[in-house]
Amino acid sequence: MIATGVPVVLGTVESVNMDIKKLLTKIKKPENKEQPEETAQSGGVANLISLLKIKPADEILWTSFTLAAFAMSLFFAYLAYHNLISERLESNLNNTAEQLTQQVNEQLKSINQTAADIVKHNPNNADIVALIQEKVPNTLRVLRVSEPIDDIIPETQFPGINYATLDMLKQTSEQQQEQLPEIHLYGQKNQYLNYVLIQQPEKSYVIISYPVEQLVNYGSIHVKNGEVKLVQKSGRFSTVTLKQWGNTATSESTNEHEIHIPDSNFYVIYSTPQAAAGLFKLTLLGSIIATLAGVLLTVAFFFKRRQAIDELTAKKEQQVKKKTSHYVPRQNTGENIDDPDKKPTDRKQMTHKKHPDPSIFKAYDIRGIVDKTLTRDAVIQIGQAIGTENINRGRKSLVVARDGRLSGPDLLEALIQGVKASGCDVINIGAVPTGVLYFATHHLETGSGVMLTGSHNPPEYNGLKIMLDGETLSGKLITNLYNMIVEGNLLSGDGQVQELDIADDYIDYISSEIQLENEPTVVVDSGNGIAGPIAVDVLEEIGCNVIPLHCEVDGEFPNHHPDPSVPENLEDLKATLKSVDADIGIAFDGDGDRLGVVTKEGENIFPDRLLMLFAKDVLIRQPGSSIIFDVKCTSHLPKAIVKHGGLPIMWKTGHSFMKAKLKETNAALAGEMSGHFFFNERWFGFDDGIYAAARLLEILDQEEDSPQEVFDTLPKGVSTPELKVEMAEGEHYMFMKEFENRVKFEEAKITTIDGIRADFEDGWGLVRCSNTTPCLVIRFDADNEAALERIKESFRTQLLKVSADLNLPF
Repeated sequence: MIATGVPVVLGTVESVNMDIKKLLTKIKKPENKEQPEETAQSGGVANLISLLKIKPADEILWTSFTLAAFAMSLFFAYLAYHNLISERLESNLNNTAEQLTQQVNEQLKSINQTAADIVKHNPNNADIVALIQEKVPNTLRVLRVSEPIDDIIPETQFPGINYATLDMLKQTSEQQQEQLPEIHLYGQKNQYLNYVLIQQPEKSYVIISYPVEQLVNYGSIHVKNGEVKLVQKSGRFSTVTLKQWGNTATSESTNEHEIHIPDSNFYVIYSTPQAAAGLFKLTLLGSIIATLAGVLLTVAFFFKRRQAIDELTAKKEQQVKKKTSHYVPRQNTGENIDDPDKKPTDRKQMTHKKHPDPSIFKAYDIRGIVDKTLTRDAVIQIGQAIGTENINRGRKSLVVARDGRLSGPDLLEALIQGVKASGCDVINIGAVPTGVLYFATHHLETGSGVMLTGSHNPPEYNGLKIMLDGETLSGKLITNLYNMIVEGNLLSGDGQVQELDIADDYIDYISSEIQLENEPTVVVDSGNGIAGPIAVDVLEEIGCNVIPLHCEVDGEFPNHHPDPSVPENLEDLKATLKSVDADIGIAFDGDGDRLGVVTKEGENIFPDRLLMLFAKDVLIRQPGSSIIFDVKCTSHLPKAIVKHGGLPIMWKTGHSFMKAKLKETNAALAGEMSGHFFFNERWFGFDDGIYAAARLLEILDQEEDSPQEVFDTLPKGVSTPELKVEMAEGEHYMFMKEFENRVKFEEAKITTIDGIRADFEDGWGLVRCSNTTPCLVIRFDADNEAALERIKESFRTQLLKVSADLNLPF
């Protein structure tokens, strides 16, 4: 039906165009007082118009209606086509998913059938392991265990009983019901499909593990468009993709459908790109009906318009049939329509005195001293480069925000001016913590954002943290912005600005996920940084009694510097905890993306120990997941991660580097000694001190012990905080290069992914360059004081060999 209607509409186009040309010629015909014939003609037309019900304006109106109806027909035809393709694709994917579901279901039943029969018919056989291994040669592990299950000590090495297998055993023992099979350690070397069978109720059980390949290898399945996945779900938040066919780009809106495989934790999920018609909630039938309606309207408007023109023409011929119209050519005014001085809007240029100082382009952000290395003009140029790069990545808008520094309002205005100059649209969410800016890029679906912040640096500093199309810029991507400015490789345009307040959305999102039962009392010290007001609101909404300390935003930081990694900055928090009846103290840095913790007893809980607690919690829901930590973290951390069933990954320091590694490995969690925590489980994978505080309080709320007692269970050595050796700008890089060439540590494992880390049997030491301020960052950690002093002395000797006048803080 659609095909027969379209030619009728198309056939009218040429006629409509010809009539429009005639109409425009008539309307635009110039006056000429020296031509009496034209005057007479004008009078005749005026008399004609007064007699007609259809006026020239009506002719334009009917033409507009006809074209609009024709455009509507094409639009709905387009939607109908895409709906048809979408329905066919969804039907094919559903058939594929049903086929896969049946195959997996049959495979699950057949894999363990022989072993299950052996266990069923041999309830008292103590040699059941040998019997199964003889009859079922493809097993990876067969173990017979007896009550009490609680006495079993978990092991981290396969084929020992790890935490995940022990959990299945405990549930089987407590419920006296065989649990659904699970895949453990998927994607790792020792992955396996695990069954726990009851040999003799309340007495003995058999653990049987098979190669995962027996379940996930289905080579006959082919998906050209869309995506089909076989996944394992464990709890509300843990989903592990076991096998994937096809591909659906993450930037596309998708329709996702889920099929549960009976008697298992496995699901088949298939997804198709969202049809364009989905935006209008039109089904295939609806879009076809809309297309036909558009065709009928086009035909009706065309004939109505044709009728009006015919009536007008007939009347005109009767009134002025003796008159002859003359074509009057357009006068040449001498105006050059190709005037080279008239610049097109997409080539509008901005002039600047000079290029930005290259020293402000750091490893993972842009940072400098306001009005010296970081000027208003530099921020405008950087904003235009950021907007250009955002558009080049296929994004049309980005979110901007600032912290509470005194230079913030002026530099944010400059940033917006620069981004607009590239033609990129701007959403300004005002003065908020960095975590809220990152949240906005997800919540508003822009994928891009720029945070104007000096973070934990002194008040005279400011800078920019940049995320474009979901990627936090670092290294060469930061340097590329400078190159774009120098080379003039910038787009020009006139972007639009919109102002939004999404603080309430941020607070509601977190409080809808986290609610505490015991109403802990928390002292919050934001050091007069931007995090204070929103942090107080978030913690109160999740169920805390909050005592604010230095939570008024003041860019001069009058009480202490907002950097919780420096112990001296926590003294006010410790003093307040002693004077009030609070459970724990929380501290944030200047832009709120870092977290510091102090117990009621006055102990500063270093972030690497907090990461142990976070990892333990996350691995309960996502066993076998990767946990990333930076080179400054204690050697006890990877051991704790392995103990709880995770895979530890050491990586270089820096929020940009961490987020890139998190995206690369799909790790569940990452953290830095500086207090940055990146939750990729139940959150979006970015660093947010306020959200990390909420997660910590959620964990502590579920414990019967006090926070101090909980932290006392975490491994603890003897360590130093971050020690810093101040240097001139760029000098620390030259020193580090020389140190790397000359350093020698006997009997130590050297790691060079970020500076020099030397791991000894009883401790370690680290020297690296800060990427935010010109200084060396040094840290030591050991099992005891004697080992700590020995390692410090070894590093002191090596450092002074490079520069004898170095002022070391240890």
